[in-house]
Amino acid sequence: MLCPPETLKSFTPRWPVRVLHTLYRIDRREALNCAAHRAEVQGTGQEIAAQLKQATNGLKAAGIDVETGTVDYPALANSEAYRAYTAATAALCDYDPASLTSDDERLAFWLNLYNALVIHAVIAVGVRERVTEARGFFERAAYIVNGYRLSADDIEHGILRANAGHPFLPGRQFGPHDPRRAMRLPQRDPRLHFALNCGATSCPPISFYSAENLDAQLDLAARNFLNGGGARLERKNGVLWLSRIFSWYATDFGAALYGYRGQHRLLAYVRPYLNDEADQAYLDDHATTLRVRFLPYDWSLNR
Repeated sequence: MLCPPETLKSFTPRWPVRVLHTLYRIDRREALNCAAHRAEVQGTGQEIAAQLKQATNGLKAAGIDVETGTVDYPALANSEAYRAYTAATAALCDYDPASLTSDDERLAFWLNLYNALVIHAVIAVGVRERVTEARGFFERAAYIVNGYRLSADDIEHGILRANAGHPFLPGRQFGPHDPRRAMRLPQRDPRLHFALNCGATSCPPISFYSAENLDAQLDLAARNFLNGGGARLERKNGVLWLSRIFSWYATDFGAALYGYRGQHRLLAYVRPYLNDEADQAYLDDHATTLRVRFLPYDWSLNR
């Protein structure tokens, strides 16, 4: 859906993003929450955030398996909860995230918005088997927030990762004169990678987060992901297999060169989250010889 001009504020994306938009034929006016005849937004910023959270919780109840984190997309697409959520996203057009007063509130808000946006986009775009079948999916999936277009990539790399930039594009996500820089979080918390669900089977299970319990929730997300297949110790061959997330975002975990330099930092990061004390002891005893390798990524839909 193309947004009317009066809905949008002016900004210029960095050149790598503009190239992607040209390559994938993405119109910068394109967003999922630009209803042509949306009602006037009522309430304060805090009230709008609460309404959106309530609508997001409706999605969870209607089509998300809380045990596995998988999504029943057909059931969700035909649910009243999905219609209520898509209607609620219209309020984002005029919503100023500056109304969020703490870093935990901001982190929880953007994590939840990213996860809900991906669900919304999978249904709206008509993804059938895997998100990669939709060219430029993470740039195409976008909302207007406070007048600015924010894609899934913008939320992840520009805001949540403190404007660290896409791992496969040069430079930061937001340029020095991009007004969206004001939305970025002050620092990167690597645990966010275990809380973001990109719609794929190899992604962490989908969940939603609250500012009140955020630290404990993120620790639990990291522990569940790593002990649920994100880390596999192969003692016979002296290899620790990690999710490819640790390669793509190696710098967030203290390593470099897509995880092939500074692997001891990856080991140090993973170790405290392993439930098996014998595995922890093995990592301690073989820290200088254990090799880290990265698992293939399954992009099929998380259903």
